[in-house]
Amino acid sequence: MLTGLLHEAIRAGLGAVLLLAVGTAAAMWCLFRRRAERRWRAPAVVRPPTQEPPSPAPDTDLDRGVRDIRRTDRGFDATRFAGYAAMMFRDVQSAGMARDARALRDRVTPTMYVELEARGDRLRASGRSACVAAVEVTSEVTEAWQDGNRDYVTAYVAGSMQSHTVDDATGQVVDGSPTLPVVVAAFLTFLRPAGLNFWTLSLIQEE
Repeated sequence: MLTGLLHEAIRAGLGAVLLLAVGTAAAMWCLFRRRAERRWRAPAVVRPPTQEPPSPAPDTDLDRGVRDIRRTDRGFDATRFAGYAAMMFRDVQSAGMARDARALRDRVTPTMYVELEARGDRLRASGRSACVAAVEVTSEVTEAWQDGNRDYVTAYVAGSMQSHTVDDATGQVVDGSPTLPVVVAAFLTFLRPAGLNFWTLSLIQEE
């Protein structure tokens, strides 16, 4: 009988050990499976933080001036006008070379016309001629405004040109250089009656 009890105990102990081993194996299998799932799981997509759109830059005096001019001239274009300012600068230099401002009479104010004519008169009286060549300039509008019933625009013209003065009798250079370029830097101001009217050059300010 004692032997039978011993065998029963041994069988019970082996059963417990077997159950423990099976439970441990199952737990280990679950653990390995979870680790494998973590290892092969696709990484989460990292999304950048939402960025607020930049606030628009505040209007400048030039922006407001252009907007005022466009109230009566919707087609006004500051970039196109800058090209016109550069052309006017070249034409003024050519008029000085010819000592005759009549070609500019309708494109400049009466005051500016008198000044150009006076410059030509001084050259003729002194027996000298102005020579200008290789005028290479660019221009940009720097100011625009409306005052009452008039529009105003100022453009900055910069670049280089060849400029010298010769004696008419001898042909000798008396001022400047026929080969060395000089720096160009000037502000040209134009005005007109507000609306679709012709611009006239009113002032040249050299730096």
